[in-house]
Order: sequence, then structure tokens, then C-alpha cells
Amino acid sequence: MATYLEFIQQNEERDGVRFSWNVWPSSRLEATRMVVPLACLLTPLKERPDLPPVQYEPVLCSRPTCKAILNPLCQVDYRAKLWACNFCFQRNQFPPAYAGISEVNQPAELMPQFSTIEYMIQ
Repeated sequence: MATYLEFIQQNEERDGVRFSWNVWPSSRLEATRMVVPLACLLTPLKERPDLPPVQYEPVLCSRPTCKAILNPLCQVDYRAKLWACNFCFQRNQFPPAYAGISEVNQPAELMPQFSTIEYMIQ
């Protein structure tokens, strides 16, 4: 089993994202006592040969002020064909193209190994 440091380094190498902290503050008091601010260093053009671009539109949150994209951290109800946005908690319907979605038949957006996806938008 890998150490926590190896796990963090593996994720940084895979996604091209490095955070100043690996744990979010759990309360407002902890957040105000932080000496180092929360920050993120993103490598936007990182090459991912193991991840070809997907050829369809991203699934967006239906709340007009949010528009977050479906991702592995969203809560999904496979029977009702609904997903909850992990930013605003809005419950959203899947588009008709996702009619066959199930726990064993998931789109790339919901697979943990695809934490970064490149969309080819028409």
C-alpha cells in the first residue's frame, strides 16, 4: 500500500493539480486560523495519453447560477436517473442519451480514474 505522500504525488502527476493543503478546514474557525491560504496550481495543458477526448457535450447543472459539470464527486441516483450537484446540491435529470446509465454502465464523467476530462464540443 502506498503512503499518503505517494498517493498525493500520484494524483498530482495524473491530474496536473497541486493544492497548498491536502485537507479542507472543517470549520470557519479553522479557516480563519490558517497561516497558508488555500490555493491551487493547475497545469491546464497537461498531456494525458491515457485519456482521449470525449466526443459529446458535458452534462451541466440546471441551476442558472451554477452550471457545474457532472463529475465523480456528484451523488447519483441510478434508479431515478438523477444526479446532485456537489456545489449547489441541485438535483438534476440525466439527458436522454444517458438512459442506459447504471452502477456498472457509467459514463467517463463518473469514473474516479477520469478525474480530468477533455470534451470535444461541436
